[in-house]
Amino acid sequence: MGRTTIVKKDREQRKLTVERIVTIPLKLSWQGWTKPEHIERWWGPRNWNATVYEMDVRPGGVWRYRLAPDKAGEGEEVFCKATYSEVTELSRLVYTDTFTDPNWNPVAGSDMLTSVTFEEAGEGTRLCIITHFASAEELEAAEGMGMVEGYTDTLERFENEISLYITG
Repeated sequence: MGRTTIVKKDREQRKLTVERIVTIPLKLSWQGWTKPEHIERWWGPRNWNATVYEMDVRPGGVWRYRLAPDKAGEGEEVFCKATYSEVTELSRLVYTDTFTDPNWNPVAGSDMLTSVTFEEAGEGTRLCIITHFASAEELEAAEGMGMVEGYTDTLERFENEISLYITG
C-alpha cells in the first residue's frame, strides 16, 4: 500500500511507539482490532499465524492467543494473555500483554502495558501503539527478538487484510 510505519524507541521512558495511518475507516479499524475472526487474519509478523482462544474486549476481559510460524522450524510458537484495563469504543484500547506457557501460566517479568489509539485521518485511521516495558533491559530484549520488525509487519498485514475484507 506504500504506507510508512513510524517507530520511536524511548529508552529513558522504556517505551516503544509505533504509528501508521491506514486506508481503513475508523469503525472497520476498530473491528479489525476487536473481533477474533479479524485478528487471526493479520496479528503477528509476516510468515506467522495467530490463533485466538479467547477475546473478551471489555475492562477486565481477557485475550488469549498463540503465534506460530507458518513453517515448522522457523521459530518457536509463543503464547500470550492480554488483560484489558480500558476500552473506549472507536478510540482506545489499553491492555497488559504477558507471555505465558502453553497452559496460560504467566512468564515472570514479561508484562507489557500497551495502548492502542484510533483517530480518524481523512478517510482512514491513524493507529498509535505504545508499549511500556518494566525496564530498559526488557525493551532491549524485545528489540532483540524482533518486536520492532514484528509491529511493522503486523500493521502492514492489518492494512492489507482488512482492506481485502472491505473490498470483498
